[in-house]
Amino acid sequence: MTKKIAALRIRLVGFLLCLLLAPALLAAPEDFPLPDNLRPAVNFWKRVYTEADTQSGFLHDSVNLDVVYDKLPRNTKGIETRRNQIVADLRVLASGKREGLSDEQRRILQLWGSDASNATFQQAIANVRWQLGQSDRFREGMIRSGAYRPHIENTLREMGLPLELAALPHVESSFHPGALSSVAATGMWQFMRETAQRYMRVDAYVDERLDPYKATNGALALLRDNYADLGTWPLALTAYNHGANGMMRAARDTGTKDIGRIVAEYKGPRFGFASRNFYAQFLAVLDVERNAERYFGPLTLDSAPSFNEVVLDGFIEPATLARALEVSIDDLRRDNPALLPTIWSNGKRIPRGYRLKIDRRSFSGSLVSRLNTIPATEFYAAQKADPSYVVRSGDTLSGIASRYSTTVAELATINQLNNRNQLKIGQTIILPSQDGRVPTLVVNTDSNPRQSAPVSGQVTVARGDTLSTIAQRYSISTSALKSANNLTSDLINVGQTLQLPGNATPAASTARYAVRSGDTLSRIASQFRTTPQRILALNKLNSDLIFPGQELMVPDGGAP
Repeated sequence: MTKKIAALRIRLVGFLLCLLLAPALLAAPEDFPLPDNLRPAVNFWKRVYTEADTQSGFLHDSVNLDVVYDKLPRNTKGIETRRNQIVADLRVLASGKREGLSDEQRRILQLWGSDASNATFQQAIANVRWQLGQSDRFREGMIRSGAYRPHIENTLREMGLPLELAALPHVESSFHPGALSSVAATGMWQFMRETAQRYMRVDAYVDERLDPYKATNGALALLRDNYADLGTWPLALTAYNHGANGMMRAARDTGTKDIGRIVAEYKGPRFGFASRNFYAQFLAVLDVERNAERYFGPLTLDSAPSFNEVVLDGFIEPATLARALEVSIDDLRRDNPALLPTIWSNGKRIPRGYRLKIDRRSFSGSLVSRLNTIPATEFYAAQKADPSYVVRSGDTLSGIASRYSTTVAELATINQLNNRNQLKIGQTIILPSQDGRVPTLVVNTDSNPRQSAPVSGQVTVARGDTLSTIAQRYSISTSALKSANNLTSDLINVGQTLQLPGNATPAASTARYAVRSGDTLSRIASQFRTTPQRILALNKLNSDLIFPGQELMVPDGGAP
């Protein structure tokens, strides 16, 4: 307890210092330094945001971002062919050959510099990386940002924080309030659930990560706390991706708070490409945003909406509220994105204490007056009760799902279960509504379901794939997979094409799936008995962000 009190005191002192220094924090030149060793990374990300759209990208070195080998269309086979050519030329240079080089080998040598060592080229062989372009996404994000920048900047002023921080959603989500990542980071500011719950409401009925205004307040509070803990904005921003504790460890291990030195010297196991480049990306979006007209031409930004707001003092049915306000359910849902699908599709009530918002373009009267016309009997003291089941000895989630005509995925979502295999005797499991209004997903409870091979007999390596996981996926041996591809090691690369052995099963067709609010890649993969990596590969996606309304190709044979 004494340690906790001491830690809280230190945190409080840091926060008070933050407030005292607030006037100096506004746009001070030293707030966001650009170390010389990060200039190549900043220039690289500026190219990503302005020179290539999401139908193209760059093959580059993942460590030395000065080295960009090629700009290519987003075509898996073409990317892999070009990558193999670059790797072959790097091997020649790694062998020490400097005379009689091909034109392409001389070009690569020039990219690295004539004094580059054989060891440098040997290391570069493993560092050839594909980066999807973002120029169209950045342009769309600029337009969307108009709806949210006034609130973000006003909040920054109130908190005494640098206005430059308002550009961070360009890095996180392109200012998309409904953005979802494959690891369940959610909303415009891409909060993970555990972090979000420190700053906002996230439960079975309300997820304020999806409310761009509430999420903004939480994100800026997190950045303020990071700064109080770490003392510099480069570290506070990098901590947004890597965590404050992780950046404290990085500063301790390197003996410095200089972001340039930390990026160059820190070798923490989780300090990978994304964390090393996060601050450089932020500096790049600042520059691109400031010069947006030069890069994208004149832009008309979305206008910021104006809301009527009221705090509900009781639980109420959405339909009752819509009738009283003479607005549609769709209007309510659009203006209150934090209310989860269970409110709209599962017959639940909008919670007491929720701050309801209605765009003034839909409703211009007095919310309080209109609410007063609703009979007191239409406001409830509690949420609608859920049917539930108490776990007994021998129960499994799949067994409970089967007994109540639902699915493991649906039960896990409703009960916010992170581990589907760890039920406790006496635990209460909430069951879905039995009135037929909630669609039931059919999933394969096997954690490694067998998949059918594509017609070509080839698969593209996606992020997270290994030889063993691919072999398991298609019910073949790792040795057979290596033999079919003349591989002498287990090393494979994202985007690489592998030939499946002849005994792989026949191909399955594909279908289109429209992403819905609340979807994640893992949930969609479960529904169609596949993996997130397979969906990424089918759609040639380099980013793990998905958006409501987006169409994805999915295996058609996976879900009945």
